[in-house]
Amino acid sequence: GPNVAAYPITVLAAWRRGASIVGLNLRLPTSDLAAMTRAVRPAHLVYEAHYSELAAALDVPSRTGVASDDVSWPPVVSAGGAGVDRAAMDTDADDEALIYFTSGSTGHPKAVPLTRGAIEATLPYAAVHRFDENSRALVIPPNFHAAGATWANYGMYIGMRLVYIADTSPAGIADAIEEHGITHTLMVPTLIHSLLGELREHPRALPSLQHVGYGASSITQQLLGDAIGLLGCEFAQVYGLSETGGGVTFLEVDDHLGDHPERLSSAGKPGAGIDVEVRDPDGSVLAAGASGELWFRSPCVTRGYLDNPDATARVLVDGWFNTRDIGFLDDDGYLYVQGRSDDMICTGGENVHPPVVEEVLSAMPGVEECAVFGAPDPHWGQRVCAAVVATEPISEADVIAWCTERLGRFQVPKSVVFLDELPRTATGKVKRSALSV
Repeated sequence: GPNVAAYPITVLAAWRRGASIVGLNLRLPTSDLAAMTRAVRPAHLVYEAHYSELAAALDVPSRTGVASDDVSWPPVVSAGGAGVDRAAMDTDADDEALIYFTSGSTGHPKAVPLTRGAIEATLPYAAVHRFDENSRALVIPPNFHAAGATWANYGMYIGMRLVYIADTSPAGIADAIEEHGITHTLMVPTLIHSLLGELREHPRALPSLQHVGYGASSITQQLLGDAIGLLGCEFAQVYGLSETGGGVTFLEVDDHLGDHPERLSSAGKPGAGIDVEVRDPDGSVLAAGASGELWFRSPCVTRGYLDNPDATARVLVDGWFNTRDIGFLDDDGYLYVQGRSDDMICTGGENVHPPVVEEVLSAMPGVEECAVFGAPDPHWGQRVCAAVVATEPISEADVIAWCTERLGRFQVPKSVVFLDELPRTATGKVKRSALSV
């Protein structure tokens, strides 16, 4: 459901009884939620009272509604009622603890179970964000995906204050940071861009803000530089997937301040205990500097998709997980993510990585945000296309001319579509499959 304090309370209650937590994305149609419910077969549903009609449509044996202004919890959740065992159950590292659904940016969501051991293995990476027990973390990403859930876990692990807000508009976020003395928050690049716009239009000081984590999609160097300049706080990047239990590589605070500005375009280095390899499609491990598919091995990685052995076999081999992302490692072990193998555009025998074109196009005056995608072409196989959200009148010819001066000919968009906004998943990733010209 929505980001509310009920989430960490429910997590603690469920784990106390050895149960597994499954988050549902309420932005999806009821039919999708019903299918997801059937896939995981939950024993109990906890929902915010505002969504009682939607909750009634889901086939769940029992349910508990919680209002945001409740001062006490119903017996089923609090284990305070007659006939409910209050005792904590013994659990094992191999016990299932949490199920994410993939974001669906490249297809239908798949259920990703993670064990208690996998969740616990993610907790040391909280150090990347320099939390302590006095931190106040504003959790913006949804708790039904890895970013929001991981920060909730960090909060419970460290004992810091977690802040959830109903208004996650740029103005609402700025208000919350100011009102609650927020020290840490986590945002996708699109939201960082919108927050900067809010602060330029309605300037205010946010002196409490010490740290911004970012991830879920690539960030342009211009946006990162603007954010560092305007917010004046620390930044750290996290790269990971639902299947990896959250972050697996980290561009830490010191990397943003060092003598290697080129590393700001990287996703950082793997966390302790995490192995990464760059492989050819045939499985051969590639040397530093060579692009290929990114494979990870870690205690945090899922053991497979729920009841989906075929999908599992395609991405999990001998304990290694194939992210299907494309990238390379430099000589110092920094990982550069160039895009998804699913997103790569093959045009006239050349491979085009959308983020490379997007980096150039995002720097064009009048472009608020953009996404590059491939479309079928009878001559080239695919042609490069761009979707643009503009802040001032610009034309397709303007976009093509800008890119022609700065990219190889095969990388230049051949078609441009102008949109009011880009289609996105709940975690802020651009849904390229929804783009067309």
